[in-house]
Amino acid sequence: MLTPDDILKRARRKYHDVLRAWLDGEDFLPIEFPVGDLSKDLDKRRQQIDALRQKSFEITSKGYVIEWGTVKTRVLGTQTMPQRIIIKTLNDYLELLGKRTECNRFIADVQKIRQKFPSLEQWMRLHPQAVIDNYGKWDNLLLVCDYFTKKPRPHVYTRELPIPIHTKFIEANQHILRSLLDILLPPENIHQDAPNFNSRFGLKEKPSLVRLRLLEEQLEWHYSIRIDDLSLPVDQLAHLLSEHIKPRHILIVENQINFLTLPKVISGVGIFGGGFAVHLLRDIRWLNQCDVIYWGDIDAHGFEILSDLRGLFPHVRSLMMDRETLEAYAQYKVKGVQSHERFSYLTEAERLVVQDVVANHWRLEQEHIPQTYANMRLKALLLNP
Repeated sequence: MLTPDDILKRARRKYHDVLRAWLDGEDFLPIEFPVGDLSKDLDKRRQQIDALRQKSFEITSKGYVIEWGTVKTRVLGTQTMPQRIIIKTLNDYLELLGKRTECNRFIADVQKIRQKFPSLEQWMRLHPQAVIDNYGKWDNLLLVCDYFTKKPRPHVYTRELPIPIHTKFIEANQHILRSLLDILLPPENIHQDAPNFNSRFGLKEKPSLVRLRLLEEQLEWHYSIRIDDLSLPVDQLAHLLSEHIKPRHILIVENQINFLTLPKVISGVGIFGGGFAVHLLRDIRWLNQCDVIYWGDIDAHGFEILSDLRGLFPHVRSLMMDRETLEAYAQYKVKGVQSHERFSYLTEAERLVVQDVVANHWRLEQEHIPQTYANMRLKALLLNP
């Protein structure tokens, strides 16, 4: 037999259907549930009926109504028993769920959305809970949507948008804004494959900086500028390398201390990898015209970065990522990271090393390689292009 808690649970499951019916101008009510079989034990049956009645409209003047029926029994003869539970009106339904205030807010927000963007009607029907969850935000959400529909792909930073709301609001509500703008904007104004909100809708991204060291102090002897360690956006770095420095050797190093202690290299530039995604270097085309050396940890992740980098620049050479180094400093091996096995662009020698590394979960970090050994190996590599 249904209990008052069962009735409440079943009624809650229909909440979004009730809201969708209201959106469509339809009447979803009344809602009816069969009571089910009562207990055969007379005392327990009486308790069940009394509990059901105490929460009914008859006693509380809200919620569900009990529909009674006459039942003939062998033991007690004719008895009046609860047959069905009926929720007759929207008012009764909302009172039962305690959703009156929420529903009133929903209705008010729907009216705002309909007035500004009728094209969101189907979206509201599919996502009534999203309308509810964003109560108190809809004035600002609609302001943002209004701006983007009038000026799609604005190519400014978020804080530069001429909208009278705080920048943090857009940053904190990107999920709901994306859902709305995907409906409101034409496909040509949406970068469908973009990895984040800003690039998807044409906002400027904070530039990713790449740190480099000029290993021959090129700015000083070219321009009398005593700077040899700097961080630049990728496009500016590409311009500096191709138009001014024009190095013959690029050393990409994952460990910061090893990056800082790179020795002087004639016509050389060091780039601090720090685990950055290699796509940052994709547009630095000068790398195609110089010797590129990569020095990463001897672990699965280091070889994956090497492979990805070589996929962009096939002539990349690896430094101290070989069996000789692994065996020379085997005492420093620790448990490594899990592999995704992106090893398509490794040499045969590198493949043999990484097979053992992955199989044994090894990791030999760069910082354990002595400076003297590193300088010797780097010098030998530079002498044998």
